[in-house]
Amino acid sequence: MKDNGESASIGFVIFDANFYYIYANQYGAAILNRSQEELKGQMAWTVFPAAIRHACYNYFHQALKDNKEITFKEFVKPSNQWVHVSVYPVDGNLHIIFQSTYHMENQPLNENEVFENYTNHVQDLITLTSEDGIILYVSPSIQQLLGFGAEDMYGANVFSFCHPEDLEALMRIFDHNQMELDQGTITCRFLHKHGWYVWFENNFKWLFHADGSRSQKLGIWRDISARKQEEERFIQAQRLGQFGSFERELHSNMMTWSEEMFRIHGIQPTSSRIDLNEVYAYILPDDREKVALSVKEAVLLGESDVTYRILRQSNEIRHLHSQIERIFLDGGQVAIRGLAHDITEFKQIEDELLQSKARLEIAQEIAGLGHYEWDVINNLVTISDELLLIFGYEVPLQNMPIDALLYCLHPDDDTLMRNALKKALQEGTLDLVYRIIIGDEVRILHTLARTSYDEWGRALRLFGTVQDITLQKQTEELLRKTEKLNVAGQLAAGIAHEIRNPLTALKGFAKLMCTANEENKQRYYHIMQEEFNRIELILGELLILAKPQVVDYRPHDPLAILDEVIQLLSTEAILNNVIIELKAITELPYVNCERNQLKQVFVNVIKNAIEAMPKGGGITIHVQKQGNSVVMDFIDQGQGIAEDRLPRIGEPFYTTKEKGTGLGLMVSFAIIEEHHGHISYQSKVGVGTTVHIKLPAVLP
Repeated sequence: MKDNGESASIGFVIFDANFYYIYANQYGAAILNRSQEELKGQMAWTVFPAAIRHACYNYFHQALKDNKEITFKEFVKPSNQWVHVSVYPVDGNLHIIFQSTYHMENQPLNENEVFENYTNHVQDLITLTSEDGIILYVSPSIQQLLGFGAEDMYGANVFSFCHPEDLEALMRIFDHNQMELDQGTITCRFLHKHGWYVWFENNFKWLFHADGSRSQKLGIWRDISARKQEEERFIQAQRLGQFGSFERELHSNMMTWSEEMFRIHGIQPTSSRIDLNEVYAYILPDDREKVALSVKEAVLLGESDVTYRILRQSNEIRHLHSQIERIFLDGGQVAIRGLAHDITEFKQIEDELLQSKARLEIAQEIAGLGHYEWDVINNLVTISDELLLIFGYEVPLQNMPIDALLYCLHPDDDTLMRNALKKALQEGTLDLVYRIIIGDEVRILHTLARTSYDEWGRALRLFGTVQDITLQKQTEELLRKTEKLNVAGQLAAGIAHEIRNPLTALKGFAKLMCTANEENKQRYYHIMQEEFNRIELILGELLILAKPQVVDYRPHDPLAILDEVIQLLSTEAILNNVIIELKAITELPYVNCERNQLKQVFVNVIKNAIEAMPKGGGITIHVQKQGNSVVMDFIDQGQGIAEDRLPRIGEPFYTTKEKGTGLGLMVSFAIIEEHHGHISYQSKVGVGTTVHIKLPAVLP
């Protein structure tokens, strides 16, 4: 504490309404024997508990309650001196000036000097104007707030600095007919020296002559530009987010609504206030009780939320979600405030999603299609009800490890499935046909799935579908067997002709051998042996096509299979005046295939080509390697297929032949697909048809 003999100083302190220190200048803190940092943010009665029994405690509360200035003397024990205290309520806060009585006695200040010292320490703008708006005094803070010097303002009319839209409100508080407005608060914009406007909140109070007439108006102007910007952003957020705000004192039957609340209800606002009965009239009758209960819950528990419907005057129903909280106003009154969010569009989307989900579940049930989602990080799988049925679970199971779906895999497919899952996590997709064993039954399933990744490329989830295709596969196998029998029947004429020729030769040579010498017998024997081999080959091929085959995928030479088929069909080709030419590279990779199934495809394709050329022609077969595939093109010189009929090639019972069934091509398409290959047709009427078959090559 400095010696009392120093020059006079003014202590200045600001409290909020709860007596927490907002600001203390150096001298104010020194009088209290504290530093500025020690006081800031502290409560007065916590720092100085003994002061509760002093006069300042009552005077401070009285000044806030009556909203008027009070001056008194107080002994400040921390600095052990008497001080003169002036208390000024400003915008809910207390501005307090301390001065040592020693300095006042030795260097007395008049009232104007005290006021000037006070205003020099206040950051808000303080003005003193005449009853007609002439500026008599302005505090130095105007330089920082509006860019003007104080000397620029003296004698000017306060109205000349006001924004045109706010002028009416400012002029009203100077109106002699509005004598009830002795003090109050307005907000308006004032002109900055550089041309823009600044928002202020003006707390004003009229000073009076001895005869009771107005003399001067004291104004304290606080810069609220930041608050206005926040309010504008809040209003914009309400508009964009379709939520409005509301507030209501419980003892009142009126509510305060934001502009967006009126817009949500389809009302053109005339003020910000609305009667509570009118509010409830907009709420649908079935929802009024739960809204009232939600309000009671907020009052009792502090907060609540409720979803309800309103009916606009246009008969449009809107869905709202309100969050309500309890607050306490000055004086201890209880009020509620909250936000109401228009969730109509969200509700519509939610209803549509629920309907779509229900339709999807029905479709999945009809199609025997289930779905699953694998949380890769936590190794947990959730599955649909339909998938529970497919896997034979009798009770719902969720959030189980992936092994719960793999335990029933057919032993021959276990490694295949696990490798496919690893590949799906790396490459993003899964497409696999596999088998499971449920009890004594083997089921064939088809799964399609896709992996989702995080921003670092780590696999997060695998979402997929599973379809039980057991019946489909059984049907395809039956059709395949039927087609083999059909092919065998269609080959019967050619085979009979082919067998008849060697049989005739055998009969003739058998007779000749009865009278032939040893040399001729030996020659006849070799000829007869060749004819027997020819008959054996033809009958063997017929049996292969007719009898059921065990599926056995192994690497095979596609050229060898083609050679066998060409030899088998050579007689039919000759009978129809058709020449078959095979053109292939010498070093061709093998393909992983079921030999007899692939042979059946080649038989179907070449036979169709022969039948497409009733007047004869040529079939050229090109075989080559392209990338990791073996590609075969079967080119005929037949009548061709119309362009509009090409997309239907391969459909069951669709055929371009007069007496065909279409089953042969359907089976061929299915076989190539099971070999993970591709088959397609290109054709031009009058030119011919090309069948393009692509199969994965077995790489070394």
